[in-house]
Amino acid sequence: MVVTKRVRDFLAEDFAAIDPELPLLLAVLNQRHMAECWHKHGSFRDHLIGVYRILALWGQPRKAQLLGLLHSVYSNEYVDLALFDAEGGRGDLVSLVGEEVESLIHSFCTIPRNEFAIALLERDEIPAEGLVLTNSDGAQFALDRRRVGIFLAVTLADLAEQWFAWQDHVMAGYPNVTSDRPANGHWSIVMWPGPMRPGMANWSLLSRLARHMPALDLPVPPIFDHCTADLAPEDEAGAAALYWQVANGQIQPESGDSTAQVLEAAIARNPWAAEPRLTLAQLCLMDGNFQRAEDQAQRGLELLCQWGTPWDKRIPWSGWVAWSRVLLQGARDQNWPETVRHHNNLGMVDAAG
Repeated sequence: MVVTKRVRDFLAEDFAAIDPELPLLLAVLNQRHMAECWHKHGSFRDHLIGVYRILALWGQPRKAQLLGLLHSVYSNEYVDLALFDAEGGRGDLVSLVGEEVESLIHSFCTIPRNEFAIALLERDEIPAEGLVLTNSDGAQFALDRRRVGIFLAVTLADLAEQWFAWQDHVMAGYPNVTSDRPANGHWSIVMWPGPMRPGMANWSLLSRLARHMPALDLPVPPIFDHCTADLAPEDEAGAAALYWQVANGQIQPESGDSTAQVLEAAIARNPWAAEPRLTLAQLCLMDGNFQRAEDQAQRGLELLCQWGTPWDKRIPWSGWVAWSRVLLQGARDQNWPETVRHHNNLGMVDAAG
């Protein structure tokens, strides 16, 4: 069953069912204004819960899940979002999550994250002794293989949850990011949120980072065929561009066959993104091709539940999951609105489906 109880708990935001201690942690974070801070395509609360959700759906250990929930609360080299004092306030976090998890959080917040990603990309395998990273001040950080694995899982979830086209520009070249471009004169780059299209330069990186996961003695995320497949940069960019032609209305609405061909090309280039499949499923429903619609909607729903976050960030994960189930029901019932007006009536999801 694709829509597991864990997926349903996240859709319902039944945090006590997910982890009995989670409501207290979220209450403390809310007291520290987590929900009032901005983060890329939403609030800091959205981001932290999103990263936690991904790691939970990937079956990562509880300590990794808690690190995901709290991975930036001391700030880091990317963001200034200190909900806790990394110098004098560590005891506050220790009292909430214990010394082991707090140590992971503090380390993850203080290591040079760019260097961590670069070190993984440069290696075919992680040495038995782990990694030693050096920051711009010359300070060194030793990470054993277990910590490398946990940090890698959180890095994958962190990047997957937040990345969209705006970050393609402001973080161009990541992890080899330069900071010397003046914002004045590049206003079109930094103007938020931009066109809100899927990113064209992140999933390829994720696939290359993820290839280390099977060797690191942690549950292997289901993404990229369980971290065994690479997504070429040109295929990622091509799939995003093709999909955006359809999503942004750049193809004439009467050209259903041509639109389907564009979506098929996007799927061929990036078979791990759910949204092109869901868009194709809707076209198939309108054309009466119910079996093909069911196949695409089913696979799209599976991918959404595997990733725990959408590729197309215009709509939140919960919205895409609900829409995929509406499409799947329509295909199985062989019943889809024949008029434009009645598309507005869609919405009810069969809880048994």
